[in-house]
Amino acid sequence: MCGRIRYKLTCKPIYATMCHCSDCRRACGAQAVAWVTVPGKHFSFTKGDPQRYQSSAKVERTFCPTCGTSLTYRNEERDDEMDITTGSLDHPEQFPPTQDYYCRDRLAWVQPTTGKLKE
Repeated sequence: MCGRIRYKLTCKPIYATMCHCSDCRRACGAQAVAWVTVPGKHFSFTKGDPQRYQSSAKVERTFCPTCGTSLTYRNEERDDEMDITTGSLDHPEQFPPTQDYYCRDRLAWVQPTTGKLKE
């Protein structure tokens, strides 16, 4: 949002998803969070140093220390992948979600995005 932190992806995302889990909702302050996923080797921060937060035993999230924009999610169980908030991309409209995850946690007033649902 403020431009202090920049990153680059060197490949197209392998997934574009909408997450409804309560952890993502709370971390981003939203009813659901859109993510794109790339192999970790294809992601790098190019400007600034994001704040890191260990939101659970196996999960690290990053955000901008100036404006608070949520940036990434990395889970030790998928250590070779990096999830990036779709809303933080320069062109988020190019990556609509193709699957909804953690629908069991979905708020009752939120409609699934894709029709492809995973618990």
